[in-house]
Amino acid sequence: MGYIAKFRTPPTPDVYEVWYRYAEGADPALREQLSYAVNDAENASYQQLQQLHQQFYSGGDLTEINQQTGDELAKAMGGFQRMIKEQLSAGSEFESSVSSANDRLVGDNPTVEDLEVSIAAVLSSNQRMQSQLQNMTLRLEETRSQVTKLRENFIESQQKLMTDPLTGVGNRLFFDTMVTNAIDHPERSERYFFLLLVDLDEFKTINDTFGHSTGDNVLRFAASNMERIAEDASIARYGGDEFAVFLNTEQVEEGVDIADAICQFFAKNKLTLNNTGESIGQLTTSIGGALLRAGDDRDSWFERADKLLYNAKKAGRNRTMVERKIS
Repeated sequence: MGYIAKFRTPPTPDVYEVWYRYAEGADPALREQLSYAVNDAENASYQQLQQLHQQFYSGGDLTEINQQTGDELAKAMGGFQRMIKEQLSAGSEFESSVSSANDRLVGDNPTVEDLEVSIAAVLSSNQRMQSQLQNMTLRLEETRSQVTKLRENFIESQQKLMTDPLTGVGNRLFFDTMVTNAIDHPERSERYFFLLLVDLDEFKTINDTFGHSTGDNVLRFAASNMERIAEDASIARYGGDEFAVFLNTEQVEEGVDIADAICQFFAKNKLTLNNTGESIGQLTTSIGGALLRAGDDRDSWFERADKLLYNAKKAGRNRTMVERKIS
């Protein structure tokens, strides 16, 4: 509660969880992102804490959505089963009325009254069955619409849970999902899967000099241009100023080409503040890229890309180090 009081952030469950996890120290990635706000800037906003909660701890929300969707779907299927039972019951009633009419009319010397009673019974039963069919058609259409709506809501909810609210690209949950999808991909042995880790060089200096609002705009600028350059890839923001590019391709050269294109774009563009025209300076990137190998798991694949990113930064930044073949 000390951090909540110090930074005057609302004591909501999400905010409390972020501060608790930070104080606990069990999540290095969270501590790395929040330490600057706590120790250097001494300014942690409610919006920032909300973004961190969505980035690191939104898995529980996804479980809740899955449960709600499952409950609604089970309810819809229950209604569908009741319709089937009602129609089967109407069919059995009609069959029984026809059988009774047959028994009455095949006996010795059936009367006109027997014929009239039999016809009336069959027609009445048939009318009830037709009514049931019409009702079933309407309810089936309602159920179809309900299931379609559930599917759309579920997809929309999943997209929101996997989207970084600041930049609009994928968040940490999306990053983890993309890594798992690549590891489990059925064409893993037939195609090239790249994981490119992109770090914005000296981004902390921008935050220190121009403030977090400008820093947020720079992150948005970086994310949108990475999406533009790597249009066939998937982009995620998995850390404060750290992005990942996931590429699935038939051409091994494409991973290297995309990394070089991203690096070169930022290196040749200088940023300025929109409201004043003041120069922010050059925003460069360091990129490490690893090809998915046959024996890789999620940790080994990431660790190789992360080591190459470290080497690119150590070598002077503003450069790429990407694996060009699977060894």
